[in-house]
Amino acid sequence: MSRFIVKPNLPEKKVKKLICGIEDERILSFFKREHIERVSITPNLKIDPSLALHADVSALHLGNNKIIVDTQQADLIKKLTSIGMDVYTTVSPIAGVYPGDVVLNFAICCNSIIGNFKYADGNLYRLSEAKKRINVRQGYTKCSMLIVDEDAVITDDESIHKKMTAFGKDSLLVSKGDVMLRGHAYGFIGGASFKISHDTVAFFGDITKHRDYFAIKTFAEKYGCRIISTDDGALRDIGGAVSITEE
Repeated sequence: MSRFIVKPNLPEKKVKKLICGIEDERILSFFKREHIERVSITPNLKIDPSLALHADVSALHLGNNKIIVDTQQADLIKKLTSIGMDVYTTVSPIAGVYPGDVVLNFAICCNSIIGNFKYADGNLYRLSEAKKRINVRQGYTKCSMLIVDEDAVITDDESIHKKMTAFGKDSLLVSKGDVMLRGHAYGFIGGASFKISHDTVAFFGDITKHRDYFAIKTFAEKYGCRIISTDDGALRDIGGAVSITEE
């Protein structure tokens, strides 16, 4: 028996079902070992190929059974509807170069929704009216943030770090360059991680290879979290994982 996660990115118990697009055998094996069911997405051929399977580009969990999804993701919409999710879709298909690919790349935490609202999808803008909005310059907001606790984040984006700190949140700024993203100089920390349970953060690849590993470990432990690696490969930005149900 499972239930929908009440607070996006912050499961109270072990994650049971999540959206993840990347077909990486090491990560799929990790999900299997952890008894996590993966819901796949359809490659978006209208954006940068390196982002075509990124879950954090195509879907944003709004909490409980509510989610907003790229209108082109017909199969994903069908799968989510079948498990009882209330699925909203983007006003227009996600397409083109930046900022056309960041209309759903927002982070929900700290009792707020965080992102560059200049580029927000119209339906997301409407659906988030009840939440406090924190506007940041970085369009790839969710890619750039690992949400550790209700008021604690890890980010590799200086503008997000400054804004979160200004709002009284605990933010750890880490170095860029240690996360891989195919076709780019580097990827982002948020796209290389997710919370697998209330007290565990998982990284796609070997987190000990990050130059700020000890700072990340110490910060996570401050909030009662241990950190684990899916495998011993390089840390890689796969578009994160959109967790939807838990034990």
